[in-house]
Amino acid sequence: MKAILVHESYKTSTELITQEPQAIEQLSAVRNSTAACQLLLHDGNRNHYIIGDEFSIPDEIEIPMIRVEIFSELPVKAQFVDYYVGQQELAYADKLLERTAKTYPGDRFAPLYLEWQIDETIKPQAYPVKIKVYRAHLTSQEECLLEKNLTIEVDAFTFPKDYLETFHLNMWQQPSNLARTFDVPLWSDAHFDLIKEMAESLAVIGQKAITVIAGEIPWKGWFNYIVKDYPANLYEYSMVKVKKTPDGELSCDFSVLTRYLDCFFAAGIKEEIDVFGLLGVWEPPFFPLVNLDHPEKLVIRFYDEGKGAFGFIHQKAELQEYLRQVFDYFKGKNLWEKVRIVSDEPKKHQIDSFRASLAVLKEIDPSIQIKAAFDKEDVLFELLPVIDHPVTSYYCTCNHYETLAQSHPGKMQYYVCNYPDKPNTFLHSPLLETRMQGILSYQFKTDGFLRWAYNCWPEHARSDIRYNTSTLPIGDLCFVYPGNHGHLLLSLRYKQLQRGIEDFYLLKTAQAAQPQQTDAVVADFLKVTDTKHWMIDSHHSHPDVFLQTAEEMEAFHRALLELLEK
Repeated sequence: MKAILVHESYKTSTELITQEPQAIEQLSAVRNSTAACQLLLHDGNRNHYIIGDEFSIPDEIEIPMIRVEIFSELPVKAQFVDYYVGQQELAYADKLLERTAKTYPGDRFAPLYLEWQIDETIKPQAYPVKIKVYRAHLTSQEECLLEKNLTIEVDAFTFPKDYLETFHLNMWQQPSNLARTFDVPLWSDAHFDLIKEMAESLAVIGQKAITVIAGEIPWKGWFNYIVKDYPANLYEYSMVKVKKTPDGELSCDFSVLTRYLDCFFAAGIKEEIDVFGLLGVWEPPFFPLVNLDHPEKLVIRFYDEGKGAFGFIHQKAELQEYLRQVFDYFKGKNLWEKVRIVSDEPKKHQIDSFRASLAVLKEIDPSIQIKAAFDKEDVLFELLPVIDHPVTSYYCTCNHYETLAQSHPGKMQYYVCNYPDKPNTFLHSPLLETRMQGILSYQFKTDGFLRWAYNCWPEHARSDIRYNTSTLPIGDLCFVYPGNHGHLLLSLRYKQLQRGIEDFYLLKTAQAAQPQQTDAVVADFLKVTDTKHWMIDSHHSHPDVFLQTAEEMEAFHRALLELLEK
């Protein structure tokens, strides 16, 4: 049996290995954070692996049982990492399981993610860790196959408990998909239990924005009615229930929206409310549109009490009344200053309709704040004068972040989606590219970044996250996973983004104290600091950038800590 302790950012796959992973014997940690690594087990055979003292018999009773026990003074959690099929039919490990027994085939490592909680009470010193690996066959006596030793060096530096406040993470949520995937009724108690869990998982990594759907199917299911390579139902539905009384009056029920917001407020996410479905809605080919007297074909569904049937708003006056009631709801809750009406990647041919639709919103309330994600430079600069909060694609940001920082100081962000090819957060992306997002947020002079999908799962997401793979690289649709146990499961990508946000805090703190030295550390780490040289074209990064290793990342981390300790 081969057992290798590797850096937490190592990503195992079924690719033929040409060289053995770099082993580690020591971890560095700071307080109010974690220490983490992975344990890779492999002997070329199918084995049933067990964590701790559980007695677990595999379905195939003839295969060995390999048990792992960890001895540590510091509190430790060990999790198996599950694989998903990714690029070029290779399987990549990413999903962190809560189960403590799992069978792995012999064509891949059995990876365990090990994480130690280091709170502020932990004394700075070295802590030894011993790992023992045992083997048994059903009722036979266990034999100890091997032992591994690890040292965790805890530094005196302590993260403040509010360090996440400095980072503005915005991952769009897909609440309707959440209910659909877990097979519970939309907006039921069971659904809100999942929404609460989703909000809490986002809060842990610094989420600041709440995704609100106030118009039906704003993305039209991301083309799931056309794309049939893998089954998916990706429609998102409005949180506002609308009815028309027998005398023709519109009335909105905001109880679902209120309960939804309360889930996020309770988790500590309350800085920003992103409202979708009222501006820049998608109008893809072959999708039936509502005949609406408005520059854009918004979809507002209502129940007609007089007819006893559902329909859609068609008249301009009725739409304006609906918009007015939505705006008044947020004002009545003293939330208006936090509300952003969001448009996702308006296209060049939509510029005129976007402006006209925005004018209608401004007629209702000129103080409305507009946020838009831009993936095209010509559209960006055409609409930038009417945008309060621009969010630009990685490519646009590389070319124009300095201009945007001047025109919209403190109000700009960047995003990654189906491009660039690197650095990104796809299933096949090196995990350090996910961690890199914190450093990029610093370099771009933003306070965080945006990712379009937290849980946009296709139909069989518990075992396969592929969907529209010709356009959306595998893993682009989600950052966490649905579990078989009725709860969300985190990922290695999630853990590395958490590290990236720590890096962002260290950078901002060091820069405030020693700006020149911090710039030098960043320059030494990035190698190429002129962002205009990072991309070859809108989708592809220069091959010589973002090749940092785990060793370089750890050296960068240590250099920042040294600046803060001077």
